[in-house]
Amino acid sequence: MKDVAGGYGTVFRVGHSWRAKLLERAKTRLIHLPPPSLGYLAAFATQGGHQVVVRERRPSAKSRDPMPDVDLAIVLSSITDAPEERKLLAELKDKGIHSIVVGAFASAKPEYYSDIADAVICGEAEALGHQLFDKNRTGVIEAGEVKELSKLPLPDWSMFPRKHYRYAGLAAKGQVLPVLGMRGCAFRCNYCPYPVTASYRLRPVSDVVDEVRFLKKHYGVRGIAFRDPLFNASRQRLAAFIEQLKGLQIHYSAEMRADRLDIETLDKLYDSGLRSLQIGIESADASFATSLNRDVPDLTQIKKLVHHAEKIGIRVIANYILGLPNDTEARMKQSIDFAKKLNSFAVQFTVATPYPKTQLAAAVKDKVHAKPGPAFSGWEPTFVHPQIETHTLKTMREKAYISYHFRVAYLLHFVSFLTRPFQKKLRALFSIKALNSKTQCKLTLSKSE
Repeated sequence: MKDVAGGYGTVFRVGHSWRAKLLERAKTRLIHLPPPSLGYLAAFATQGGHQVVVRERRPSAKSRDPMPDVDLAIVLSSITDAPEERKLLAELKDKGIHSIVVGAFASAKPEYYSDIADAVICGEAEALGHQLFDKNRTGVIEAGEVKELSKLPLPDWSMFPRKHYRYAGLAAKGQVLPVLGMRGCAFRCNYCPYPVTASYRLRPVSDVVDEVRFLKKHYGVRGIAFRDPLFNASRQRLAAFIEQLKGLQIHYSAEMRADRLDIETLDKLYDSGLRSLQIGIESADASFATSLNRDVPDLTQIKKLVHHAEKIGIRVIANYILGLPNDTEARMKQSIDFAKKLNSFAVQFTVATPYPKTQLAAAVKDKVHAKPGPAFSGWEPTFVHPQIETHTLKTMREKAYISYHFRVAYLLHFVSFLTRPFQKKLRALFSIKALNSKTQCKLTLSKSE
């Protein structure tokens, strides 16, 4: 998942126990999506008359596809997979293939790749358009950003392995593809990479919906994963999405702020196709969240929203952050206990990670002990915490995941939610039978009279 965490990427990890590995394996089967940025670059390439092939190189794969016969390769960078990316770039160099590195981590740390890649793009590679594929341009290249998102071509997914993409809960059968309606974020939470990897810009709602319509018509897409960190940027924008999406008969997922939602809006979102909702709770201690430049709604309000969403059929993923510099073991336990009481369909306990250029990175710069690589997945401690031992933080996070998912209350809720469509059909069937029975009874009485 190289497009999450502001483009720095992530890999889901829980721990080393058998239950941890079981959760990791289950997660990998739930979601697999391509980064939207590569869809845009593929569109520019095909417009320029280039032939495009797509390869995914996974370190854990037992076998890898052979290197295709190409003359130029674009590699998407990530802080999580950076060492493997360097190995790939070395392989490209040995084969004489011109390499270009793009993405958030390459933009923040171009020196990490500049000695092995032919070109490193700082900024948004889409801003270069067709010039990106000019092999005469080498070294570190400043691309800037796309000034008008509405002028970008629609992402071209025709050469991607679309049949492998999925997002559980959106489409049991059929393809799911991502859509990006914004860049950056309007808020400035001091641990979040989204505000620092791109400036805040919005695509017109009509353009975004036109893209959804295009994906459904040309690729037969059954589900859309909106990859915006703030889908409900404003109530007006959200209302426009609801109005324009409800006639498309397509299910979608989105990440939203809970303090900009209410019961009535959730009902409308469901009617428009929302089936999976991510919300950031971060901490059960509201005063602690406020110290991070983050406003959060009252926990009672969060409970009402989550319970209503799941009652009407929207899966809720509640996100929490553990191990921020001012965090304590007691505060982390408070958040974990709250998560269990909330009992949302899914949960994420991520570890505070000092992504480049964030305020958190500046605050702990002399305490970071991890190098770019798997440790920066968002699930591992990467800096020396002033109050919590690294081992303690790591152990608490793993136990949080396991104790959350292996509870009877959670398992019952999980099964109940998944079988809800069957329950509805069963209730409808019994209602029809009961109605027929009453009708028959009335007819019988009428004949007796």
